[in-house]
Amino acid sequence: MGTPHQFQEPPRDLKVTLQEKCLVFPSEQTERKSLYLSNIDQVLNFHFQTVHFFRAREDYPPGAVTERIKNGLSRVLVAYDFLVGRLRLSDSGGGEGGGRLEIDCDGSGVGFVVASSECTLEEIGDLVYPNPAFRQLIAQGSSMDELGTDGNLPLCIVQV
Repeated sequence: MGTPHQFQEPPRDLKVTLQEKCLVFPSEQTERKSLYLSNIDQVLNFHFQTVHFFRAREDYPPGAVTERIKNGLSRVLVAYDFLVGRLRLSDSGGGEGGGRLEIDCDGSGVGFVVASSECTLEEIGDLVYPNPAFRQLIAQGSSMDELGTDGNLPLCIVQV
C-alpha cells in the first residue's frame, strides 16, 4: 500500500536531451542459435517499459556511472545472449502464415541510450505513483530507428 500523498503535477517539459545511442555487445563470443518461443510468446508480444530513479552522488559522476553500467551490461550479455538477438520467423513449421516467431541469437547487440534532464527529482514530483509525464524520459519512436536494421529493433534497450 502506498502512503497518502498530494499529487504534484510534474513540469510539462522534462527537458530530456538524448546524448548517445549505440549497441552493446557481449564481452565474449557467444554461440549463434535459435530459441523456440512458446505458444504464449507467439500471442503475448509487447513492450515493457520501466523507469527507476536514483539520486546523483558527487563521488559517482554521470559519465563514470554510464561507463560502469555499459561495461557491466556487456559482461552480463555473455550469460543472457538471447537479449542480443532479434525476433524472426522460422523457416518451417508455421502452417499457412509461414514460420513461427523465434529469437535468432545472432549477437546483434542490445540498445544503449544515454539521456539527461535539466529537471531535478524535486521538480519532477512524486515518484511513487505512475505519471504519464514520465513517458518523456524514455527514448522511443523514430529516435530509436538507427539501433536496428530494416526496422528490426533490439529486444532490449537500456537507457541511462
